[in-house]
Amino acid sequence: MTDLMKNLGSDDFNPEKFVKELSSQCVGVDELRQQRAKIQILADSTSAQLKKNVYQNYMQFIETAKEISHLESEMYQLSQLLGEQRSLLGTLGAIGATGVVFDENIETQNGESHNAGTKEEEQKSKLIQLLENVEGAMSLVETPGRICLHEGSLLELDPLEGTPLKRIHAYLFNDVLMIASWLATGGRRGPPRYKMQAVYDLQSLAVVNVRDLGTVKLAFKLLAFPDTRVFQCATATSKKEWLDKCEQAKKARLVQEDQTKSVDKDRNLKDEHIAPSRSMSLDSNTIGTEDSPEAEGTESLPEWLLEVAEDLDSCIAQRHFEEAYNLLEKARSYLSEAQTTPVLVGIKAKVDDRAQSLVDVLTKELELSSEAKSLQGGGLRSARRAVRLLIQLDQSVQACQLFLRLCNAALKAQLKRVKREGPTIPYVKQLSAIAFSNVAEMAREFLRIFPNSANCTSALVVWCGQEVNHLTSHLIKQVFIPQVSTNTLAECIVAVRSHCDQLTQLGIDLRYQLDGHLRTPLARALQDAGEKYVDAIKVRAAEDTWRPSNQSSQNLQKLMTELEDLGIGVPLSYMTSETWLSLTSNTLAFSRLYVGLLEDCLSVNTPELMITIDSVLVSVMRAQVQHLLASLSNPKFKQERKVVEDNAVYIRDIVIGRGLELYQSATARPFTKLVTLKDQIVFEPVAATKPRPAPRTAVTKYSTTEYI
Repeated sequence: MTDLMKNLGSDDFNPEKFVKELSSQCVGVDELRQQRAKIQILADSTSAQLKKNVYQNYMQFIETAKEISHLESEMYQLSQLLGEQRSLLGTLGAIGATGVVFDENIETQNGESHNAGTKEEEQKSKLIQLLENVEGAMSLVETPGRICLHEGSLLELDPLEGTPLKRIHAYLFNDVLMIASWLATGGRRGPPRYKMQAVYDLQSLAVVNVRDLGTVKLAFKLLAFPDTRVFQCATATSKKEWLDKCEQAKKARLVQEDQTKSVDKDRNLKDEHIAPSRSMSLDSNTIGTEDSPEAEGTESLPEWLLEVAEDLDSCIAQRHFEEAYNLLEKARSYLSEAQTTPVLVGIKAKVDDRAQSLVDVLTKELELSSEAKSLQGGGLRSARRAVRLLIQLDQSVQACQLFLRLCNAALKAQLKRVKREGPTIPYVKQLSAIAFSNVAEMAREFLRIFPNSANCTSALVVWCGQEVNHLTSHLIKQVFIPQVSTNTLAECIVAVRSHCDQLTQLGIDLRYQLDGHLRTPLARALQDAGEKYVDAIKVRAAEDTWRPSNQSSQNLQKLMTELEDLGIGVPLSYMTSETWLSLTSNTLAFSRLYVGLLEDCLSVNTPELMITIDSVLVSVMRAQVQHLLASLSNPKFKQERKVVEDNAVYIRDIVIGRGLELYQSATARPFTKLVTLKDQIVFEPVAATKPRPAPRTAVTKYSTTEYI
């Protein structure tokens, strides 16, 4: 196994060479299967190892990001303290009141700590009462500040098959989620008892809604690496409560962490303020007068404005883009209303730089999303946040371009999954359905993000047109080939057009553009099909002997039903007996061929293609009419004239009549050229003539009287 791993992991690994060597070394199918099993085991182990590495790297990435954010905040604090040294010199005159303030703060803190202690004891007692029926869960009570937000019974389902596994009882706290299993007690008296099964930290837990599908209904999924568990609720209200409570708990946890960081930050700042003020109290009278104007100007500004640049950097680094935007707008609003000072000019410059940094970060995120090799279905929804922030930052054009680029990448990823296997019609239907449904969904998402932007809407229309061009170019290569029949071609085009009509619901009609790209190859395909049909008719005409068709009663009944479905039913007068039909096999084949060709041509007709369609239909019918007229005038078929006339009448009255009817219903105009051909089928019936008597002449009965 080690040699196999080294061979597969080498830089110069060649799959074809490896397969050839393996095939030459193995004897029989059993050894090949053994080698395949080894490779499969190696692939499974490699996949598991990759998952572990991804999880480890992900956790390390999160920890590193947290450490970096802490380091950045500390560096910002240090830079702020160094910058505020000059302003501190002007505040030394207020040191006398500092002791009183501290005394008041100490008393307030003592009162608050007493109240917090009483409240914590009450919460702890409630938690003990709640968990006294859960074995092994009393250790959760020791964590200070832990409270239960929600609890209830759930049914655990199999993550893959959706089958019920067991009933559990879940407890949602403000920091963890506990899953407890039911214990089988002997009697039914008393409250139910549970046993703690697993505890998940809310920071590393994701709660995902599961759509109702089949037997899996009212369910949600817990994602906590490496576990994936699915739970089913009893009612829709219960499911909504679980999802809402989990979301509220995660948000409250984030807010609590932010508050803890801000309290630590304020405490460090106060300590730094107190230390230098006491040491420099003796020189306060002389020093405070030097920089008093600047110190007073700084003191008049709110504290959040002085720290706005650092806070913006922190929000951007932690990817809290909404908070960064709100803080940015707040700072811009304040700066626009305040009087211009040198300090405000510097702050404004910093704010503008942070705004550009925010735009660059959001742009980079969208670019990386569009360049990703694997785009899942939620890629557009996840990009909605960054696009909307760019719009709010007056970057609508850039946001529009990046979003459309992301849509293009997602659409390509979806179409690559459609494999060219099997018949042409299912492939084209699946490809066009996926393409146009995704384009329609992307257009809806685009219109939701850019509701009132004419420039962006025009860019959407142009993008949709380009995607339709790419799709039709691919379909032309796959469909317009000699191996594809006219019937298959027509069915594929009808399917593509029907899927393209989905965009008309959004006000985007691309049918004319689609038909324009398909017009030239479709006209060429119809002309080639018409020429093939004409050649086939001529070949059959040369071999036609005008013999009535003879079939079994079952086959004849099947034939009559088929012709009736096509609208060219055979009258009973043409049946000479139960198995004989006065129509020849050539006429029957042509009738089915022509009606099928007529339906295919009319199903793909457009005003621009009608000249080509008329020419094809007329040329095919003309070839058959010429064959009929030539046979009627040919003395070779004098004995079969009655059969020829019956076939000519059937073509003229039934087949051409059906063609005129279909043409009229599809185009709302008469088919004059076909009517002209119909009028050409005219023949005079041959009357039965009696033999003419020999002429009577005056011949002597007896030329001589010798024998009288």
